[in-house]
Amino acid sequence: MPKRTTWLALGLAPALAATLVFAACGGDDDDTTDSTSTTQATGTATSGNSDEITEVPEGAPLIDQDNLKFIPTSLEVAVGTKVYFKNSETAIHTVTVDGKNITGNMRKDDIYVWTPNAAGSYKLTCDFHPQMKATVTVK
Repeated sequence: MPKRTTWLALGLAPALAATLVFAACGGDDDDTTDSTSTTQATGTATSGNSDEITEVPEGAPLIDQDNLKFIPTSLEVAVGTKVYFKNSETAIHTVTVDGKNITGNMRKDDIYVWTPNAAGSYKLTCDFHPQMKATVTVK
């Protein structure tokens, strides 16, 4: 019986050590974005989940996230115009522009600003809710 216990202990020790090494090497699972990040060929996104942006200026282009939809589903703006995104519901959302998540996870009342720097038609989706789709046309 002692040989079995020794063999078991020797078999588990390397597995335990490997588990600890891999756990220590885990990636950063922080779901926040930097206060400013640049998306390739689409524009600049600015985080608004802190004191930076607490409300959308009156008359500013806004795409709201509510009732598991982007509202409106299409928007047209000029190059360099700030486009605001707001999450008005408790569901967590993202704003993904042409496959690149520019906002990280947006919680209720989070506001983000995206400034497109090139003309084009940009497809928006939410990573969590594939039915959420919209288009921003930049001229």
